Amino acid sequence: MCSQTRQQVRNPQKASASLWLRLIVGLVSVSLLAVGAASGALYVRFKAKNLQFREETLRNQAGVIVDYLKTVPEGPVELPRYVAEGFKTNNGRYAVVGRNGELLAASPGVAAPLAAIDPSHPQDYFVLQPDEEQQAYYGMSVRTLYADQPVFVQVAFHAGNIVFDSVLEEFVQDIAWIWIPFVVVLLIVNLVVARIGLAPLRMAANQAAAIGPGAVSTRLTENGLPRDVHALVTAVNRGLDRLEIAFEAQKRFIADAAHELRTPVAVLKAHVGILSKFEGHPELVDEISGLERLVNQLLDIARLDVLQVGADHVADLTVVATEVASHLGPAAINAGRSIEVLAPDEPVCIRGASDYLFRALRNIVENALRHTPVGTTVSIVVANPASISVIDRGPGVGPDQKHAIFGRFWQGGRDHNTGGAGLGLDIAARTVVAHGGFISVDDAPDGGAIFTMQFESLRAAARPTHSPSREMAL
Repeated sequence: MCSQTRQQVRNPQKASASLWLRLIVGLVSVSLLAVGAASGALYVRFKAKNLQFREETLRNQAGVIVDYLKTVPEGPVELPRYVAEGFKTNNGRYAVVGRNGELLAASPGVAAPLAAIDPSHPQDYFVLQPDEEQQAYYGMSVRTLYADQPVFVQVAFHAGNIVFDSVLEEFVQDIAWIWIPFVVVLLIVNLVVARIGLAPLRMAANQAAAIGPGAVSTRLTENGLPRDVHALVTAVNRGLDRLEIAFEAQKRFIADAAHELRTPVAVLKAHVGILSKFEGHPELVDEISGLERLVNQLLDIARLDVLQVGADHVADLTVVATEVASHLGPAAINAGRSIEVLAPDEPVCIRGASDYLFRALRNIVENALRHTPVGTTVSIVVANPASISVIDRGPGVGPDQKHAIFGRFWQGGRDHNTGGAGLGLDIAARTVVAHGGFISVDDAPDGGAIFTMQFESLRAAARPTHSPSREMAL
């Protein structure tokens, strides 16, 4: 008897970074565009305000002289000392120009109008560039009356002496560094919001990853999802419904067809067996045997789809190996080959279904018998922890074939030259996986291949009442 232990099977989940990569690139691009647009709008706004403030500053400075001229009677123009000192302190210039272009008053060093006079404009703005290495002068001409005669008041200041220009420059320098942490914080916030928003999709993806041939009835959860995600999940579930119907129909067809073929194949094999020998008789027997094996494998596939390993299902791998050797022994002897079973004295027990394990091991041993040379032995080795290895002396399996050999309908290398539909190793692999184990193929030390089925073992509570031979050769 074999004791039972609880078995856990973990299914790893695959994660893809492509969605997050696209999301990060998109968020960074949007953030940079937003910062660029905000910076551009701020710059344009500041430039407009700067121009407006500059004009108001020049207008106010010119207005001081205009207001003074309105209070002065006829005679030479001589501005108050405080006005002249104010222009000198701020590195400014002024000029009072008559209607004919004559200079009525000016700051020291000015011997001509600061700019050409346009009598048709009551005020006019101008820019003076004395030297490429010097700052430009921003100026204004304002038309007014002096002694009932039109005159023009001109004022000009360095760009750096206009208060708003310097304030703008300092402000831009002070806030420029803020954009970097702003973009970082904005990106982090966007990623957090996006992660929260994508949580329903991740949940649906995890559920979808668990759907497989053994769980075709599983559906994605539709409760509590956002409207857009709910529509997607609903569409996926409707598609899974249609796939399940088609999948079940295909399984029923395979099972029914295989079941219906068993009887005529058995009758055909019996009739051929009692016929007298004729030319091509051995080849016909081989073809019928291959057909019988294919039908049995189709039935095995149909049974695997409904395999459920319960907690009370316990199998002794030694017993399974002995039964397979006994079942295939006569055929092996007729083909000039032999089978041996090497097993420990104590039971090697696992949680599993003996009949399914029998069919899986039978497929591997049949495959080994077809490829091991005449006169050699196929070894079935049972070992602790729970494993069964099948060793043949055939050509072996190439390194590039070891991952593909367990695929369904695989016809490369070993099976291609000796017939078969490529189902046997697929059935064995699916059976092992259904029992929570894994299967592998390696090179035998003396040539050939070693197929190993590894399981989670159960402790032997007591020796079985009927203990089979632990070493048997057929």
